[in-house]
Amino acid sequence: MSPAPSREELALDVLFVGGGPACLAALWRLLDLVEAHNRRPGVRKLEGLCFGLIEKAEGFGDHAFSGAILDPSSLRELCPDFLARGFPSEGVVQAEEVWVLSSDHGGVKLPVLPTFLGNRGAHVVSLSRMVRWMAELIGAREVPGVEVLLLPGFAGQEVLWEGGRVAGVRTADRGLDGEGRPRVDHQPGTDLKARVTVFGEGPRGHLARELEAVLGLQAQSPHPQVFEMGVKEVWELPEGRLLPGSVLHCTGWPQEEGESGGGFLYGLSGNRAALGFVVSLDTRDPFADAHECLQRLKGHPRFAEVLEGGRPVEYGAKALAIGGWHAMPRLAFEGGMLLGDAAQMVDAARLKGIHLGLKAGLCAAECLLDALLEDAFDELSLQRYAEAFRMSWAGQELRASRGVHGILSRGPEPMAALKLGLSRVTGGWVPGGGRAPQSDADRTSTTEAYYGKPGIHRCDLGPGVHPDGRWILGKLDALFLSGTRHDERQPCHLHLVGDPGICAQCHATMGAPCTVFCPAQVYEMRSPSGGEGPRLEIAFANCLHCKTCDIKCPGRNVIWTPPQGGGGPRYTLC
Repeated sequence: MSPAPSREELALDVLFVGGGPACLAALWRLLDLVEAHNRRPGVRKLEGLCFGLIEKAEGFGDHAFSGAILDPSSLRELCPDFLARGFPSEGVVQAEEVWVLSSDHGGVKLPVLPTFLGNRGAHVVSLSRMVRWMAELIGAREVPGVEVLLLPGFAGQEVLWEGGRVAGVRTADRGLDGEGRPRVDHQPGTDLKARVTVFGEGPRGHLARELEAVLGLQAQSPHPQVFEMGVKEVWELPEGRLLPGSVLHCTGWPQEEGESGGGFLYGLSGNRAALGFVVSLDTRDPFADAHECLQRLKGHPRFAEVLEGGRPVEYGAKALAIGGWHAMPRLAFEGGMLLGDAAQMVDAARLKGIHLGLKAGLCAAECLLDALLEDAFDELSLQRYAEAFRMSWAGQELRASRGVHGILSRGPEPMAALKLGLSRVTGGWVPGGGRAPQSDADRTSTTEAYYGKPGIHRCDLGPGVHPDGRWILGKLDALFLSGTRHDERQPCHLHLVGDPGICAQCHATMGAPCTVFCPAQVYEMRSPSGGEGPRLEIAFANCLHCKTCDIKCPGRNVIWTPPQGGGGPRYTLC
């Protein structure tokens, strides 16, 4: 047996995992606080510090994906002059519509906008551009006494442990072949040792999964973590077709009755628009497909009149945390913290989470400064962050929306509207509380239970949409617009953890949902020659890193792990 590869070790004071808004805000504010502290006369200076931030994408913003409408309150707290410093706003929200669609031509525009959906004064943003802007400003800073290492292209592969406490992260090896053997260009990952590690790797993070397995962070939460799956296209439109800052939300068709989700259309700068559709992953429908819903939505007159004469230029997909207050795990533990989507910090009523992740970063930074001054990184010390966030306006916003996901879990029914109104009056309380404590994977029905037809597959329900490569996009055509690239010589980063028979059984009873819900056609059931049963084939090079398979696989047979070397989508406008 060949000896284990020697690994470099790098000692850090604080390690941030994930280059999203939450970790970037925490690092930004921590630099502010250290700089302000060291300017005070008569205090012990903080010197010789090293802060590191790793991001699995090749460049900051490459994997950042969201709707997105930004409530600027947290950003204003972090950077009061954000507009003067070149913040890439796509436009301030000026006009809003909400529709309940009933068919491919029918629907009703709500005459009065629900208060919780009001967005006047908010900014339509491209999250990839926003993240890139934050990283560039941090990278340009020089704070005496602090070295900052921004490390894109480095994925956290596993958590480092010392005596039951988090001690850092090991990054993924590079240069492995398809069987996991070292190639000639092999580079072992690095052990990044840190006094405290801040995890903000987004929904269903690979390392957060390990933290849960070891520490049981979800044990005290009333509900399991729950998710939605969103797809989006960015369109170039004829000049003047849609004003920047225009916002349209819809629910109902083209989803089946009783299903939760909806679409959106946002006006961007430069005669562009963001068009998307979100499906709740607690759906019972084994053939729920956000990509197909998006393609069908384009044919509705309200959307078609905007898109006519335009063309799609970018595509992406991502799982979205939606559990909020009830699903938040323990936020602090020995040697570490959880921030942002990794901690389910999304307001289901307002359809927003970026501002909450930013606020969590601000709260974390205050706690980190105290920890550095006191040299105390135990759970009791780091729980100050959790307490500060829960007591902040952001925590209270989440608490007030704690029942919304459960209320909407059966779609836009009349009782949902009544319960939503009641929850806004009672500060979040509704009769019966929130949704039933069941995971998204467990909610999936068999085809017999949902469609009344045992042993069917998606193709048995009809052809669905007809891609034309221009207006209606097939999944592979859409994938091309994401810029996705992977080194196909590396091991598959999508692991089947059980017997292949699990997939065959799922195919027989549920129609293999992964072959339908995946927005990039990664999964396909094929029957090999020789009379053997169907087997699952995985085209991992297509993967958009949405992690829906890790969440929704009914047999819990898929685990998503980060690929080597920054592979994945290359978002510039999403």
